[in-house]
Amino acid sequence: MTAPGLLPVAVLAFLLAACSGVDRPGVPATGAERQEARRVMQTAPLPRQRGLGEAAQHASLARVVRHIRPAAHRVCVRMKGANCGAILTRIPVRSDRREINAHVDGSHRVTLNDGLLRKAGSDEEIAAVLAHEYGHVIADHVDKRMGDAGTGALGGLLAGTVAGAVVCDRSNKGCMGDMVRAGGGIGLGLGALAYSKQHELEADYYAALILTEAGVPLSAGEQLLTRLARTREGRAGGYGPLGVAMARTHPADDERIARWIANRRALEYALATGLSTDAQLASEARRRVLDSGAGESRWANPRTGHSGTVTATKRWRSAAGETCVSYGWKSWQAAGRAETQGAETACRRAGGPWRVR
Repeated sequence: MTAPGLLPVAVLAFLLAACSGVDRPGVPATGAERQEARRVMQTAPLPRQRGLGEAAQHASLARVVRHIRPAAHRVCVRMKGANCGAILTRIPVRSDRREINAHVDGSHRVTLNDGLLRKAGSDEEIAAVLAHEYGHVIADHVDKRMGDAGTGALGGLLAGTVAGAVVCDRSNKGCMGDMVRAGGGIGLGLGALAYSKQHELEADYYAALILTEAGVPLSAGEQLLTRLARTREGRAGGYGPLGVAMARTHPADDERIARWIANRRALEYALATGLSTDAQLASEARRRVLDSGAGESRWANPRTGHSGTVTATKRWRSAAGETCVSYGWKSWQAAGRAETQGAETACRRAGGPWRVR
């Protein structure tokens, strides 16, 4: 039986479980990539920040928009993303705000702040910012967050009502009102933040797909994330009044950079090999695990946006003298929630082909 004091928490948790969640595209980072990300944050060389004035910022942004917006629209249409029309009809704008930030508003228009445009070291870094914001547009994060906030507020109101019934004296109507208002406010905040960090990682992956489509080196995204990480370390958060908000809504810098590294490598591998279908890339990842003895192999398709992993769980020699490997696989779709997974065992004799049992 649930204790009375836990009822409000249970009500709020149940309602928040109905929030929108994320599509989880892209591949996860390994421990080695997290270590590499920490090294990158500390020691990787970066282009010097340009310190552009207002006129130069407008010119840089115009160049980037001409190059990135068509690529973002093609990615959106190909992957059946949301708000594809807004990418073509809502031209990104510059703001005079000095915070190193960019955002998407309720009409799906992207705004880049003076502080960010001034801090960037190249047009390619600005392209990475714009591609990331278009990732939010494609994944419909603004509307999802508003929906999550509403769901959280409803859950908070219900939780506050339950809590008031438990702790307030029936004659004290002010107590009940305070509990309901407090619950609604807490639920609103929790709902809005429920998936914000995952949304950032999801938008990063869409950004990588857009940069790939546009022919912009994916290293630009790494440079941008590293620059932002160093800015936050060096200037009390680097975001002025946004410092605390960014910490609450964005992933840790090393996790974000590690995920970028992981997905950059997977996408670059697909481009280098010329493999173009999910089946080809998944089969190649499976071959790498079986042949090389690697514990895990990952793939990402720059054409479809889909991604996956193949992970060896056990290796042994059978009584018949065959080499056998048990492995699990997962795949994710970037434009929907579909996730598939399974487990298989493959064996082969020396020099022979692998056969799935």
